[in-house]
Amino acid sequence: MSERAGDRRRHAAAALVASLGLVVAVPVARSDVFHTPRELLASHFSGSDHVGFVRVRPEGAARARIERRLGRRLGAGPFVFYRATTGGRPDGYALFDSERGQHELIDIGTFFGPEGAVRRVEVLAFREPYGDGVRSPRFLRQFVGTRASSPLRVGRDIDAISGATISSHSVARAVRRAAVLLEEAVLPAGTDSLTMR
Repeated sequence: MSERAGDRRRHAAAALVASLGLVVAVPVARSDVFHTPRELLASHFSGSDHVGFVRVRPEGAARARIERRLGRRLGAGPFVFYRATTGGRPDGYALFDSERGQHELIDIGTFFGPEGAVRRVEVLAFREPYGDGVRSPRFLRQFVGTRASSPLRVGRDIDAISGATISSHSVARAVRRAAVLLEEAVLPAGTDSLTMR
């Protein structure tokens, strides 16, 4: 083999190693799914007779009022609220929704009591390369007992997870949106007038 051909091969090998090093150094998005809506509904509402759902798509003045309360635009929807009942009376509600993290969507489930207070928050799927500390029970327990009127400001009302500040904000936004939507679009309809499909 000529000296020139050997140099070309060494340069090509060095370039390959360098490019592999770059690939390894770049954070890779992942898609970890921890729960499914069906599994969480079955566990959370295990004592209920029935779980139905209602699609909510606020428009006009209702949308404007919700967006004012949230301080940001509301997605197009529809938002699907699950309603668990026993003997025709509500046991609680749940909304499964997504909020953007730093780059990817985080899927979040928020469960409410019949009066609209948060009872449970779960991260169903986390796709970011880092920041999944928001799945910790210590972080998620902070939302229990909050309502649509709770500000849920990260750093004031909610302690952020170190290394997951953006994800902490994302979960707080999703929980607040769920609480405001429930109060504005579902609870006013009353327990008898909701169309469950």
